[in-house]
Amino acid sequence: MIGPYDEKELPPWVVKANEAAKKAAKAAIEEHWRAGRPIYIWKDEQVMALYADGTCVPALKAPA
Repeated sequence: MIGPYDEKELPPWVVKANEAAKKAAKAAIEEHWRAGRPIYIWKDEQVMALYADGTCVPALKAPA
């Protein structure tokens, strides 16, 4: 993984692309939670289903 970086050292298009990716990820998470679907994350060396209420269960045990 790449460590922290100073945005002042990056080309403007990289900063803009990074901001767009963050905005898109936020929108996707909000859409999933509005629809009652979990998002899937990597936690404790396994894939976990994270629900809007903060519940986090292993993906293999998550309800379909």
